Amino acid sequence: MKYLEEVKERYGFSPGAGYVPTTLPQVQFFWSTEAVPRAPLIYNAGIVFILQGHKTGYLGDHVFEYDPDHFLVVSLPTPFDCATFATPDDPLLGLFIHIDTVELRDLAPLVPPASADPVGGPALGLAPVPADPDMKAAVDRLLRALCSEAESRALGAGIVREVLFHALNGPHGGALQALAKADSHFERVSRSIVHIREHYPQNITVDALADTAGMSAPVFFRAFKSITGSSPLQYLKATRLSRAKGLLLEGSVGVAEAAHRVGYENAAHFSREFKKHFHVSPKEAQSSGYVPIDV
Repeated sequence: MKYLEEVKERYGFSPGAGYVPTTLPQVQFFWSTEAVPRAPLIYNAGIVFILQGHKTGYLGDHVFEYDPDHFLVVSLPTPFDCATFATPDDPLLGLFIHIDTVELRDLAPLVPPASADPVGGPALGLAPVPADPDMKAAVDRLLRALCSEAESRALGAGIVREVLFHALNGPHGGALQALAKADSHFERVSRSIVHIREHYPQNITVDALADTAGMSAPVFFRAFKSITGSSPLQYLKATRLSRAKGLLLEGSVGVAEAAHRVGYENAAHFSREFKKHFHVSPKEAQSSGYVPIDV
């Protein structure tokens, strides 16, 4: 990446891990100066670029790398496991671009239909993609723009649009194309995911989610699992635990209160589920900061 050093100098990433906003509201940097063992993670819908370092993703039996030569298309928020490789001398630095569905629908008709067919991958909602020269050049231009507030405001939105176009036109653009189509399985499952992420503390059933998606329960279940790689209730549990993790890492509430806020009636049950999911207890996660922050 041509402008990596300028980005580091401008944004001054501190020791530890986290993310920092940029002048563009849909774009943020994330970084880590420490290795993070494999742990569950949920990215929001977006495009993930690793500028320095690398990560390994695990989704079911599928293992994939994303690094400066491979970016990640997350067409729907998808739970998966992730390991981060970084040291203080060789930190990980990444760029996350949130997907704007309005812009996605504007660009989708411009992509040839032949490139809209999803290919391979363990789930359509999450796909690693090789970064071709056009995509790398667009990311370089975006980094340059983000180093200047004037360039960022003048050129940034157009470059982000270019990045999204290249992702749509790439080998896994079919997932983004499907998301842009009204009443596709992708769009219907997306509605159910929005419902989960807005109402996760409530008692949510598969039948209720199927109603939200406008599908029969069996068809919805199959579509949800093929797109996200997990069942609807597994996704709900991952969302609850991820939100509880965030509360615990903020240090604003205790374990029992975090459990209650995300929809668990029994704190002991919550603690067992948390440890099974993250491989550390809630108190250990709160005191050590072991679990990575979602983007």
